[in-house]
Amino acid sequence: MLKKLMIGAVLLAATGCSSTSEAPPPSATDAAEAGLGVQARSVQQVGRPFAYQETFSDGTSPVDWEVTVTGISCGLTVLKNAADNPEYTSGTWSSDNVPPERIDARPPAGKEFCRMDATMKNTGRTPATSTESFGNLDTDRGEFAASYEEDMSLSANLLAMDKAPNGPFNPGDTARVVKVWTVPVGAVPAAVLFPSNTLYDSSVFRVEVD
Repeated sequence: MLKKLMIGAVLLAATGCSSTSEAPPPSATDAAEAGLGVQARSVQQVGRPFAYQETFSDGTSPVDWEVTVTGISCGLTVLKNAADNPEYTSGTWSSDNVPPERIDARPPAGKEFCRMDATMKNTGRTPATSTESFGNLDTDRGEFAASYEEDMSLSANLLAMDKAPNGPFNPGDTARVVKVWTVPVGAVPAAVLFPSNTLYDSSVFRVEVD
């Protein structure tokens, strides 16, 4: 599927039910054309659900999500069993001496890990093959992107270790999301951006730490 060209969203009411607003937050495309940039992002809070509609340019039916970032933590110096074990992936071992598939992940010198946990519930009537990706982590040191080769691998391994379902996500199903970033030691998280930037759009939501 080609990714979204427009995004509509409404905040969830305190009761947990959704209420439509007269005008949805601008899409990333609209924001760019208007020159609004970051100021156009809809500000949300960690721990509070918000509604998001994922749309597609190929005519595929949109998917309605209830998104909740449940936590963002930094200062992590080890992620248990989150890294691929080079001894295992090399394939040079014998069946009599099988090394562990994963080992503890430790950041490079001067760095530490930040971890985000979130849930995405399909509240619509259309199945989703996968979830949207979260974007950059905003900190007091600037914005940080997750590296594809390292951080993304750690995120996937953490989900696999918890036996989290990886789709498809039918109406009523809830997906778990984990994302890891490597940042300088002492970086303080401010917000995570959602969804991840694409060729067509920029992140529309800014989910802030209280």
